[in-house]
Amino acid sequence: MFRLPLPALCALLLLASPAGAQIYSWTDAQGNRVYSDQPREGASTIELGPTNVVAPPPASAPASSSRGNDAQVRENFYRQLSITSPAHDSAIRSNEGDLTLTIATDPPLSGSHLLKVAIDGALNPTGVPGNGAATQQLTVHNIDRGSHEIAVVVVNARGEELQRSAPITVHLQRTSLNQPGRGGANQAPKAPAAPRAPNVPRPGAGTGN
Repeated sequence: MFRLPLPALCALLLLASPAGAQIYSWTDAQGNRVYSDQPREGASTIELGPTNVVAPPPASAPASSSRGNDAQVRENFYRQLSITSPAHDSAIRSNEGDLTLTIATDPPLSGSHLLKVAIDGALNPTGVPGNGAATQQLTVHNIDRGSHEIAVVVVNARGEELQRSAPITVHLQRTSLNQPGRGGANQAPKAPAAPRAPNVPRPGAGTGN
């Protein structure tokens, strides 16, 4: 048998369950109130009420960051985002280096979004806003001659990329100003014509026999 001081008794009362150990109390020879978990003749039993158990709040799912939400929007917002014209692997002739794209979106492009063109991975600053139509045209200028990978990109008002189409390849053909035979200013000068020989009469011409 052992005796418990009052602080230890309080802890024991908190930990004990109704079906667990009993707490006993009596007064010793010096008149001190004694508490124990062991019974003793003449000791009184302390009834323990039901322990109040507070269930912890359910763990909440971690809040998605704005970047994570943006990623979901990027993935699901437009069911279709594609370049319908020109066709993949097309040859485009434009001496000015202009390229006009026809772009299809489903649903139609939102008025708060812009369509831009990525040329060989670099985003062109030219953009067009949504106008409620399912197809739109966008022209970019002064593209270098040669083969280029073209994709269209949807950006929001902050310029953040939301979605990108599958790329196509186009082959831009431009007339080079340095190409000989193109334009009078670039032609090689012609050699001057040889002077005509003087009209010398043939021997015997104009004489009688």
